Amino acid sequence: MTRQETVVIITLLAGNYESFSKRTQTDEQVKIIVDTWYSCLGDLDYKLVLQAVKKTIIESPYPPTIHDIRKNAIDLSTPKNNTTPIEAWNEAYRLITRGTVVTQEEFDEEPEEIRKFFGSVRQLRDYAMSEDFNMDVVRSNFLRQYEILTQRKQEQNLLPQDIQQRLNGFTQKMLEGEW
Repeated sequence: MTRQETVVIITLLAGNYESFSKRTQTDEQVKIIVDTWYSCLGDLDYKLVLQAVKKTIIESPYPPTIHDIRKNAIDLSTPKNNTTPIEAWNEAYRLITRGTVVTQEEFDEEPEEIRKFFGSVRQLRDYAMSEDFNMDVVRSNFLRQYEILTQRKQEQNLLPQDIQQRLNGFTQKMLEGEW
C-alpha cells in the first residue's frame, strides 16, 4: 500500500467516524496519523486493507484501531486453520504409533505445530519406543503446546512483515548463540 492509498483509507475512516475526523483536523495530526498507519499497514495490499476497513465499518460503530484493521485484513487473506487441537493430537498420536517407521520426508510434511512438538524424527522415535510412554501426559503436553503455538502464530501474523523479519533474525541469532 502506498502513502497516498493510506490517505484514502484515513479519509474513508474519517468520513464514517466523527471522532476519527476530529483527530485529523490539523496538518500535523494528519501527518502523524498517516505516518503511523502507513508504517503499520504499508506492507499489506491496498485492496485488502480497503476490504478490511469496509468490514470494520459494517461491523463496528466505533472507530477502529490499526490492530482492528490489520487483524481483519489478515483474517480475510489467511486461510483458516480448521484443525482442532484434538484433531491435531489424533494426527500426532498416529505418528507416535508409526514412529519407528516414519521417514524424515513424512515428518516434514506434517503441520508445523506437530513438527515443533516432536522437534525431530529422532524424538518421535523415542516416544514410539519408550516403555514409560504415558499417553495422558503426552496428550496434555501436546494440547497445551498446540494452543500456545497456534496463538503465537496468529499474533505473529498480525505484525508487519519488516517486524516479523527482524524478530526471525533475532531468534536465529539466539539459536546460533550470537546474541
